[in-house]
Amino acid sequence: MPSKVYFMDDRYSGLTSSLPAKAQQLFDHAGLGDCFEPGDSVAVKCHMGEWYNTAYLRPILVRAVVDKVKERGGIPFVTDTTTAPYYQYGSRSTAQFHLETAAANGFTAESMGCPIIVADGTYGTEDVRVDVPDGIILKEGYLARAIADADAAIVVSHLKGHGSGVYGGSIKNVAIGCSSKRGKLNVHLTTHPEVGMKYWSFNGENCAGEECPDATVCDNMCPVGAMKIKKDHMEWDRDACIGCFGHQRPFFRCDVWGRERYEDWRRWFLIAMGDAATGYLRLIGEKSVGFVTYAVDIAPFCDCAPGSDRPIIPNLGVFASRDMVAIDVAALDMADKAPGIPGSQAEEKGVMEVGAEKFSGIIGMSQWVTVNTCSRLSFMNDVYEARVI
Repeated sequence: MPSKVYFMDDRYSGLTSSLPAKAQQLFDHAGLGDCFEPGDSVAVKCHMGEWYNTAYLRPILVRAVVDKVKERGGIPFVTDTTTAPYYQYGSRSTAQFHLETAAANGFTAESMGCPIIVADGTYGTEDVRVDVPDGIILKEGYLARAIADADAAIVVSHLKGHGSGVYGGSIKNVAIGCSSKRGKLNVHLTTHPEVGMKYWSFNGENCAGEECPDATVCDNMCPVGAMKIKKDHMEWDRDACIGCFGHQRPFFRCDVWGRERYEDWRRWFLIAMGDAATGYLRLIGEKSVGFVTYAVDIAPFCDCAPGSDRPIIPNLGVFASRDMVAIDVAALDMADKAPGIPGSQAEEKGVMEVGAEKFSGIIGMSQWVTVNTCSRLSFMNDVYEARVI
């Protein structure tokens, strides 16, 4: 049977039609209060934004969900995880840095009305191994311990584009957002012998060396010292490299690492996300997880970037469901039916018209790969029944 996805648009006509109020109404319509019992510990999983990002969900949008959990007798905590790499612009690589960034973005215990917990611990090492024996690529995942230990979870997501994942929604919020550090490296396939970043070709002569204004940053970026900046080139110790993804800057901006395997990596990464998300939901329990997605401020790239581009389509509204796949499919379908915003990447990439696959067109890969992976592996449904409230 089709899974039910409940939706309210973004239009405002009074208190009960504000976005937080609509999320609370959809919480009840979708039966998200049935995901937990009174007294249960409930992880409210969200992304609290990177430093200088401006498109992340406003704190009040998450607080509205926290209040509903408390109203139903749950004991909530707002949570996210550390980033995989120690890259030069990231401000969330440890719990301390993450909490400082969250506070700067308006997420505190006072604003949320509950504790904020970095689920994979001080350095991102606290996790639980999850077997995925039928995974298409991954056979295991590493779920952040605080989320694994919770009795239930409400996943609050922001619909937007993503440079590697094509789009960000509920599935990515689980697959990547609920992974510990090694869980993220696992999903990103960073040490895979064929497509992992550790095994890409290296062109150290393309580095400007010590004269580059970012030389000190790159020289201090690697946690195991595998990258070294020399006078007019970069040296890299492939054997010492742990594939931590921290060398993104010289890859994307300086062409030090060859790109011949990049497209292969992106395709497999999309499938690996589906494997991980499915495994995590199995461990938590599919009946113990609910989903709320805000389709507002729909930027072309993720909230993990240190800035936000012009939205690609107008605000849509709020979705809620008990099905992770169905809610993503419904959001993608509605996004494709929306017109592009002039002057945005939708115009630059030629996907302005109604019916164009917005995220596929902007990122250059299919937005359906991860959805199809989850649908194939699990109890989740890519066929949905839309309930417009």
